Amino acid sequence: MKTAFAIWNNRIAPVFDVTRRIVVVESDSGRIIDEHHETLPDNVPWQKALRLAELGIETLVCGAISRSLQTMVAGRGVRVIAFIAGDVQEVIQAWFAGTLAQGVFAMPGCRRRRRRHVDDINQEGYLMGGRKRNGKESYRDRGQGRSGQGSREMGRPPVATNADSYCVCLQCGHKERHERGIPCTQQQCPQCGINMTRQ
Repeated sequence: MKTAFAIWNNRIAPVFDVTRRIVVVESDSGRIIDEHHETLPDNVPWQKALRLAELGIETLVCGAISRSLQTMVAGRGVRVIAFIAGDVQEVIQAWFAGTLAQGVFAMPGCRRRRRRHVDDINQEGYLMGGRKRNGKESYRDRGQGRSGQGSREMGRPPVATNADSYCVCLQCGHKERHERGIPCTQQQCPQCGINMTRQ
């Protein structure tokens, strides 16, 4: 699997929205087999998300990230672990050791929010090194919460109850009327092919 770590001066970049460099770590069975740097497009959010997908990134570890960009990245099938801070090599080691959820690497002022976010990733059945704990999907895997709503912690918008709500493509703006019981995040834009989001 491939995990990307957003970097700035050998540390996790504080804001992913303006980050241009990532370290891509490829691993197999929890063992690092390759590590290299890549450059992301500048100032065009959807192109950042597209580039991560093109690189085959499965998980992104970063600092703060805007809700809209996180939705775009998640729409490309990339899991986001945000509000992380610290020396990038120490963060990489903690990720593969399964200790990243500890408060040592929380961004200042974001400890509770980041910890809850990492816990949500674990509850989906993934260990911190990216390995699947079991083959079962959780309600969060399907984009459904206990009350039938998407998980706010994962950056997904809540399910609206308005009958006139729409599913929207964040890349090209294509809009379709939302069908009750089918999450927008599970529908692909017919023009761009990426997962849409609720408006």
